[in-house]
Amino acid sequence: MRQFTMQVTKLETAAGETKARAVPVGSVVVYYPLLSEMGLPIDPSSYVTYDKDGKEVASTAEDAAAFPVYASDAVQMVFDSLLAQVKATARNRLQTGTATLKDGARINSTVEEMLEETPRNGEALKERREYFASFKTFLGTLGKSAAYVQGMADIVSNVKGLPYQSEGRKTAVKGLIAQHAATLNAEQVAKWAKVMTQIDENCSGADPLAE
Repeated sequence: MRQFTMQVTKLETAAGETKARAVPVGSVVVYYPLLSEMGLPIDPSSYVTYDKDGKEVASTAEDAAAFPVYASDAVQMVFDSLLAQVKATARNRLQTGTATLKDGARINSTVEEMLEETPRNGEALKERREYFASFKTFLGTLGKSAAYVQGMADIVSNVKGLPYQSEGRKTAVKGLIAQHAATLNAEQVAKWAKVMTQIDENCSGADPLAE
């Protein structure tokens, strides 16, 4: 995730004036993802910043204040829409007319936090969290040490990293997943079938780094 400082303003009508003008009230740091972080295999062609007059100035990815520019107009439109949504979400979490967050509100700083709030992905992420919490509770019933329980829970929850584990570790994980599944009711099995299948599949393939 990249970040930028978003200036916050409020409309105010000065004495003797009829038109409202934007008055600065502060700023807030906002985070946004590149399209590659959203699963689209597209990298920016360049980066730009903006001067005091709003004109583009060539920059680089190393400049924290720089924004990505995509070669395709269509792709750029997708990114601009995403950035606009991020800005709107941040503004909606501020107290009216201020740069102060509402009580209990936060500015999303990871892709996971963003996706967690979407109707489609939010439920899936919730179910994954519930599954791994249940699995960790199951590990605690095996009479193993706290270090074993935490370590194995961490290994299994990193589903994408499972193919890189040793064959012995992958076999152990598959066995534990099966043992845990045997303790679940039919509703839980149906709800968590996808994540259990992903874990099993990632433990069944060869080591991607093996020559």
